Amino acid sequence: MRRDTLVQLIACGTLALFLGASAVLGTQIAASTGRNRLVYADAAEDGDPPQVSLGIALGAFRGLFVNYLWIRANDLKQEGKYYEAVDLAKTITRLQPRFPKVWQFHAWNLAYNISVATQTKEERWHWVMAGIRLLRTEGIKHCPNDLGIHRELAWIHHHKIQGIMDDAHRYYKQQFALEWSYVMGSPPGAPLRAQGRNTLKEEYVERWLKPIAEAPDSVDELYAKFPQSKGLVEELKTKCGHELNYAFLRELELVNAQIKGAKATGVMPPALKSNPLANLMQDERFSAETGKAVVNYARKRVLLTEYNMEPDRMIRYTQKHGPLDWRHPSAHAVYWASRGVEETLFRITEENKKDYDILNTDRITIQAIQELFRSGALTFNVLNPEFYLALPNIEFIDSYRLALADLVQRSKYEKDRQRPYRFYWAGYENFMRDAIRFLYRRGDREMAVKYQRELYKDPELNANNQWLYEQLSKPIDIFVVEEITRDNREDSPVVAMQECSAALYDAYLNGLLAGDERVFNESFAYARLFHEQYQTSKAFKTWITGPQGRMGFPDFDRWSAEILAQLILQASIPDGPTLYRRAPAELQSRVYVFLERTPLKVALEAAAKQGMPTFDVWFPPRPDVDQYRMRYFPEDPDAGKGRTELK
Repeated sequence: MRRDTLVQLIACGTLALFLGASAVLGTQIAASTGRNRLVYADAAEDGDPPQVSLGIALGAFRGLFVNYLWIRANDLKQEGKYYEAVDLAKTITRLQPRFPKVWQFHAWNLAYNISVATQTKEERWHWVMAGIRLLRTEGIKHCPNDLGIHRELAWIHHHKIQGIMDDAHRYYKQQFALEWSYVMGSPPGAPLRAQGRNTLKEEYVERWLKPIAEAPDSVDELYAKFPQSKGLVEELKTKCGHELNYAFLRELELVNAQIKGAKATGVMPPALKSNPLANLMQDERFSAETGKAVVNYARKRVLLTEYNMEPDRMIRYTQKHGPLDWRHPSAHAVYWASRGVEETLFRITEENKKDYDILNTDRITIQAIQELFRSGALTFNVLNPEFYLALPNIEFIDSYRLALADLVQRSKYEKDRQRPYRFYWAGYENFMRDAIRFLYRRGDREMAVKYQRELYKDPELNANNQWLYEQLSKPIDIFVVEEITRDNREDSPVVAMQECSAALYDAYLNGLLAGDERVFNESFAYARLFHEQYQTSKAFKTWITGPQGRMGFPDFDRWSAEILAQLILQASIPDGPTLYRRAPAELQSRVYVFLERTPLKVALEAAAKQGMPTFDVWFPPRPDVDQYRMRYFPEDPDAGKGRTELK
């Protein structure tokens, strides 16, 4: 056989082999493309604007048409025509769902531009959540590994909801906590005094998150593992009209909160007696284990399908970063920023690493952990969502340092010790100085000194700031005072909140509970003075914020009473009554009107039927309590009538 003929035969055989392989691989790629939505829209759907049909009809010229739409959307945004820009953005997402920037553009318009153009806080919240849902349920579904979409989602949680720049930010926080109380239930109760980061973190994992993560993955698996669950699920549908979705979890949490009070008193209110879900929850045909299994399955299903969040990943981030309370917006900022970076790191090479903005995404993570220190201790009840109290959580002091070490490894500039100034470590210095001051004001002098010494000896401190070493070498009493007076830091909302809340903690725990009147008087007076000075300079008021102001805090009398009520609930019997009885008479009256609206009263009144002291024996009301009911709960029709039962 001639050499040319042999070469031709080999070439033909190779061609046939590759054609066959391409047919097989092409089918697999096409199937994967369809499953993962990696294709352009090829057909208009009902409700699509006419531009979608036109773009699809243009075929190969679709890209030019989308470019025109993109330019037009930007022009509309510049002109302030946000609603028209949103309509065009929807068209672009239909035509090019794999284009991440349009999802970010669309979500930003919803959460920031359109929300502030509305007239009420309820309307604002609707548009903020519309932006979040767009990214969380649609954007990430079409672009699951895009860092920009994850960063935008984390930023909206951290800046728009948890931040203070929007006049309606307090309402956002209340509504966010309410929604996630429905989805996740409440976390395990925190102790009166912090027990250490690892203790509470493991409580969250073992008692709160693991039961959800380990729930069955399918309803068939649920029925197989818990045979009674099939009957329970069927009766939820037929008798209550509930699927295992968010609406079910919402009603469940509300009914659950009411049932707890009813069980404590032994009396079922008429509204609960006629509630089919309440009756089904107490049906003895179904074991408590079966009920918990169904609820945890519903929570897992809602997280995965409606919120696009993974319980296993939530556990991992809690173990890594500390006790993340998922009712807090910054916990979600940590989740989405960390998830975005993780998904991106798999695709980074030396050639393409400049295409990914990991640095700014990491900054959101570290800022969110910082915010969890400042406000991560939440007190919230679904039956009284306006009582939202967010105080500093010292569990996250160590979390910040550990997270920072991880982030520094991804930045060649931050881990370069030859550089005299590094941004990450500058942020760490400021954070630790705030933490030291907070611990000192809280009365944890020993812990404050410990962190002061650790910061002084930290080899990562920026070498350009010799003044800091001089400050850290001073006695703790002088250091704390100079930290406040330097650069007028008392005007900072963060500093003000930490100073006031820490001083109140010190007044109540190390003053009232310890029986030290001097500590109480000095710390309480300091908190009041600092609050008044801050409110005078920073409580900007608008028609949305009301009298409190956007950057201001609640009225001091109310705020100090709410914090003491929270501590009494955590302390319970007998330390709770001790705190109450040792408080000044006027403070007792203010605290009483909050305590009487908590489950603690219900439980104590139920115990009284067994011969124990009544609520009013533990917490005797003052003669002037009615005037505080009228002040703090004017919408209550029974305010001022001597009513003391649970609302």
